[in-house]
Amino acid sequence: MYAPLQTANETTLPGPLMAGLGDVRILHPPGTFALSPASLISVQAIVGNQGLLKGIGLDWGTGSGCLAITAARIADVFHVVGLDISETSVAIARKNASCNAVSDKTSFFVADSYSPVDWRVRRALDSLVRRVDFVLANPPASDHDDGFGFRREVLRGARNYMAAGGVVLLGGSSRYGQRARRLCDEVPEFSYGGILSSTGWVPFNLARPDYLRYLQQYAAEEERGGLTYHFQCNAVHAGEPINARRALSLFFATGLMPFIDWQMHLFKYNRD
Repeated sequence: MYAPLQTANETTLPGPLMAGLGDVRILHPPGTFALSPASLISVQAIVGNQGLLKGIGLDWGTGSGCLAITAARIADVFHVVGLDISETSVAIARKNASCNAVSDKTSFFVADSYSPVDWRVRRALDSLVRRVDFVLANPPASDHDDGFGFRREVLRGARNYMAAGGVVLLGGSSRYGQRARRLCDEVPEFSYGGILSSTGWVPFNLARPDYLRYLQQYAAEEERGGLTYHFQCNAVHAGEPINARRALSLFFATGLMPFIDWQMHLFKYNRD
């Protein structure tokens, strides 16, 4: 069984794990994002579904560039443009592309979602309208809403760039319940293609302050009457899900963390 080789500042994805794409080495020094379980399941979706990816791609919120670099290793992929709001992330993504010999097939730019801060990059991105064959995105949870806001933003913005028959590979998790499927009601240009990859039940690590904050926000959203969030008590007895309020109260009472399933979802663009 092959697994990533991970240290504090670097992750190597060995060739046998990458389904013929070769070793991928990703640097993530302090101030950038280390690869998480959600990142790794996103990579798994790419390497396990290479036939979906060809031509030109966009990597929304590229971080260290891992998804863009992995996709650029696919022979039928011509070029991948990575966008991130962090100048530090864009700089390390460019370095990682060079380390992995895909600088000629990738470009990385500072952008707020799909809006580059430099007008010259704006013109370059405008040139991709109706030419993008795939979008990759593994967004963080958004604040001040139900946590799913960035995923809505990815799909809505993708409409401006998608070529006919294009696809979006969008990261999420089981905790969001039916929100992924309901995205197609909100953005009807897309149809839902199902789950491409998943981790199975793993702890939602509430030792991380950001994850604990998210769970508290989810519980508050449920209190306001929002859609229920889905967690499991543990990985073995995965019966009826518990909601965010129950998961939070159990954690505070016992210290036990709820379980979720990190996932990568497929959306298909339906317009000509």
